Amino acid sequence: MVSISLNESSKTISVPFYGSDLYVVEYNNEPYVPMKPIVEGIGMDWKSQLTKLNQRFKSTMVEITIVAADGKNRDMSCLALRKLAGWLATISPNKVKSEIRDKVIQYQNECDDVLYEYWTTGEVKAKKTTTQDRTPLRGLVNTLMGKYGVSNKKLFQMVHHEFGVGHINELTSDQIPSAIEYLATKAIEGEFLGREELPIPNSYSGFTGRLLMELENGETLYSQVLTPKHHVSTLNEFIEIAQRAGYLLIHKDAMKPMMKALEGYKFSA
Repeated sequence: MVSISLNESSKTISVPFYGSDLYVVEYNNEPYVPMKPIVEGIGMDWKSQLTKLNQRFKSTMVEITIVAADGKNRDMSCLALRKLAGWLATISPNKVKSEIRDKVIQYQNECDDVLYEYWTTGEVKAKKTTTQDRTPLRGLVNTLMGKYGVSNKKLFQMVHHEFGVGHINELTSDQIPSAIEYLATKAIEGEFLGREELPIPNSYSGFTGRLLMELENGETLYSQVLTPKHHVSTLNEFIEIAQRAGYLLIHKDAMKPMMKALEGYKFSA
């Protein structure tokens, strides 16, 4: 392993990543990453991973002296950034402890891209979320709707206003947890008490367990609790039900000649 001092490193960047401070250091005009912060950020044992790194990635490992968070110089074992994805791929999420499995997957999916983007642009642009990313937020909305009877439309509008978006699919991955915390805090503060707009399933004796929902691109636009008095049908089924009840349904276009013929006609009392 090559060892260089701080003054030979022309560029060092600190990168925040899910609560950990990672680094990118320039050496020979190429970005390297101190590996200990990454390994410990995932929650893995540093000594065993250092042994693996020195065995499998020896030719791209460099020991670089950098200024640590406490202001002191630290010798850091660094791996070429171009090899980081390769090292991450050696970790099997199914073989690690369950409590760090999500972290492993998180680092495998994002870490090398985030570090490279910081290195090349100095920032990471906000990325759009997927339907799966937004599932926890929708789940909380459904929970609040069921518990307090507040329509999901109102809840989503609160999120839109708070974060300045027109739809929840415009929220960034960093905003999703904040949106969840925002609604949860509102619930704790009693924001939804006394504002029931729908029957409350948990306490409503006539609740059938049925919900009428309108979806668009996987997002819930509208929902309503269905009671035993509600009947959901197609237009043709509705017409048939009305006719059986003795109602005469006439299309407005068919009524035009009749209405024209009746113009000026005076009905006798």
